[in-house]
Amino acid sequence: MSASGKSLVNKIKSNSFLRKAALLSSGSAAGHVVTLAVSPFLTRLYGPEDFGSLGLFTSFLSVAGVAVALQYEASIMSASSESDAAYLALGAAFLGIPTSVLAGVALWLLIHYSLLGFGELPWYTPIALAFVMCFVGYFVILRYLNLRIQNFRDVSQATLIQNAARAILQAVAGVLGLRNAGLILGETLGRGVGMGRMFKSTWPELRGYVARFRWSDCKEALWKYRKFPLLTLPSALIDAICVSLAVPLIVQIYGPKTGGYYALVWRVLSLPSMLITLAVADTFHSEIADLVRTNPNAALSFFLKTSKTLVLIGSIPCVILVFWARPLFVLVLGPQWGVSGVMAAIIAPWYISQFVVNPVSRLVLVLSGQESKLIWDILCLISIPAVFYAAQVEKLDALGAVRLLSVVNAILYVAYFAVLLRLALSFHRSLKVRSLMNIGAEKASQ
Repeated sequence: MSASGKSLVNKIKSNSFLRKAALLSSGSAAGHVVTLAVSPFLTRLYGPEDFGSLGLFTSFLSVAGVAVALQYEASIMSASSESDAAYLALGAAFLGIPTSVLAGVALWLLIHYSLLGFGELPWYTPIALAFVMCFVGYFVILRYLNLRIQNFRDVSQATLIQNAARAILQAVAGVLGLRNAGLILGETLGRGVGMGRMFKSTWPELRGYVARFRWSDCKEALWKYRKFPLLTLPSALIDAICVSLAVPLIVQIYGPKTGGYYALVWRVLSLPSMLITLAVADTFHSEIADLVRTNPNAALSFFLKTSKTLVLIGSIPCVILVFWARPLFVLVLGPQWGVSGVMAAIIAPWYISQFVVNPVSRLVLVLSGQESKLIWDILCLISIPAVFYAAQVEKLDALGAVRLLSVVNAILYVAYFAVLLRLALSFHRSLKVRSLMNIGAEKASQ
């Protein structure tokens, strides 16, 4: 190994944050390698219409999935005691069953009345959705429990198994000629496999609380952290709608084939993005929560340092997208996906702004800034239909609509970062004020 390579390895080993992020991302990396390796086969086994159906299914899942446990899972990491964390996890698991059934009913209504392009989905998708909702909810609940106790290795392994299982099962279903049913079936079963692996690693931590479970303690924990369903849930729902609404609107306005082109763009781009951002987000959440409890003066510098690092890393795929997205999509995925490559180049500004801001946005959960986040999410929600309304008024084609969507979202993410920076600065200033007050009190007592 070269001297620079050894230096990088030593730097990662000596830096707790980098070491944890690297461990978390290793499972995602291995799983995404499998996904990337299978993608050229999937794009030749399935057509744009098939990916359009999968895009509709996953767009609904992305929205409904954040409500599966009413966002109580997000409170597990910030819980003040191990007992609270365990009861929050168990309470969230109980909530996951009825919400999954309700989500299946909601999807059936959208299909039955052909709303927002969901009439393109086959009849069995609501059943698949109810199952995959439970799998997603339990996976996230168990993930947060593992992250709380810093069991990063098991999280990494479960993520690898889930991503690899989804890709392989979709490929097998495609070989069997199941068309869009194969993509949806692989998505559902793959998430179930990942949930099962995560449960196996977490059960020893929960067994004792299950054995001596008390409803009164569970209800007390849920009430204590009620701010998460009251404020974090609406914010998360709106955020998910903002991310997912574009696919059904494109399908409705420009057709399922164009929706398939757009859905594939985010399927491909989410692989390297999630590889880094989810690992950094989870590690950032764990570290910033610990700093606020033990060394609050270091929180601001840690936020700024993480943000700068993400800008440097994110600039690399952004440049690749701008200059080489179309030829790469054609070369790797096949000639029929050239339109997806053009779309990928167009959304580069949106991509890098999302890449930087999403991980450090966990700050609002630690510093109780949910109100500001909710306001920003409402603005985002208004902007999406406004963009497509403007596109129709101006008679823009699909690429023009995607271009307008990219510009608006990039601006909104820059505004969101300003909100996060203001929150971090306010927290830092409050520490100084408290410190001065304490000094004054000590002098007065003397």
